[in-house]
Formats: sequence, C-alpha cells, structure tokens
Amino acid sequence: MKRPLHDGRQVALKYCGGCDPTFDRVAYFKRVRDAARDSIQWVAPEDPNVEVVFVICGCDTACPEKDVDLSMYGRVLTVRNDAVEPGDMVETLLEWGVK
Repeated sequence: MKRPLHDGRQVALKYCGGCDPTFDRVAYFKRVRDAARDSIQWVAPEDPNVEVVFVICGCDTACPEKDVDLSMYGRVLTVRNDAVEPGDMVETLLEWGVK
C-alpha cells in the first residue's frame, strides 16, 4: 500500500563499512540532510516507496559497488568523497529520483 503524497522525494541512505574512510561520512550526510530541508524524506532502504538510494562510500574503493547487490533498489547514487557541495548533491538526488 502506497503512502499518501509527501513534500519530499523519498531517499534511503546507506554507508559503506567504513574500513578506511578518507572523510567523515556522517558529517557529510548531515550537511546534505540540512541542505535538503523538506525536499527529501529520508526512509529506510527496505521502504517499499524508496525512490533512490544514496550510498556514501568512505573512499575510492567503493566496496558496496562491488560487494553488495544494490540492483534491488533500482536507482542508486554512490559517492566516494565529499567533494560535491551538499546543495549540489541534493539537486542530483532530486533529479535521480524522478521516474
């Protein structure tokens, strides 16, 4: 059963295992979350209404791209560093969620 319409795009967050991070993944997510305000509703990856999964990898190895079956999620956006400004990342997440 679908939820009623919401104000924001439904995006799920996943992190890599964090074995050798080159930046603070949690701090980066918080900056993205703050920049998104109400334009993104953060949901669990298992949520049936998820529109895009945002995977934050701590380094260029990006283990989840190789070691985790992300195909079940449909649209997946993976980042390997915090070089993209949070506001720009929000714009990308909103664009990726459009079906």
